[in-house]
Amino acid sequence: MPIAQTWAEELIAEWLHLKGYLVETGLPAGTPSSGGRYEADVVGVKILENKLEIIHVEVGTLSKGKDSIVSLQKKFSGQYCESISKFFKIKFNFNGSTNYQKLYIATYCTKPVINAARSFNVTVIPLNEFIFSDILPTISEWKKNPPHSPSTRGSYITLPQSYWLLQFLDYMFAYKLLKLSNQ
Repeated sequence: MPIAQTWAEELIAEWLHLKGYLVETGLPAGTPSSGGRYEADVVGVKILENKLEIIHVEVGTLSKGKDSIVSLQKKFSGQYCESISKFFKIKFNFNGSTNYQKLYIATYCTKPVINAARSFNVTVIPLNEFIFSDILPTISEWKKNPPHSPSTRGSYITLPQSYWLLQFLDYMFAYKLLKLSNQ
């Protein structure tokens, strides 16, 4: 798994990996007309029930009004999403159907901009909400049925060492340094 560019992207990559997805960060997805190269922040993929399941996650701020919305639209443009789908279909030699989920995790956002962003075919969630609604429950579910046989010596199951940000959140939650409510 390539190294993510930011801690928030790394957190999302760890979360997807814990959920059983093959994860790519900084996946080349196209070349804008202005030059350079567009890279998807984090993409998770797995095959479920003969469908290619793709979760394309972009991470950033939504605070600049119209500029943020235009940027969000570009990140999830049909051209880029098709390029990502094609990449994984070739990688897995897969000819079946694809379920493509678009997710934007806002590390910072203003209410008017996030409401405008949600009007597109993209799920937009503030990072603090995402931690409580998705990440902590995923950790809990993984611990209920880890892919290994934990020792019976202790009752506390820990995450693999490579998930250092998930481990940090799990520690904070276990020692009640995080509230269940983000109010």
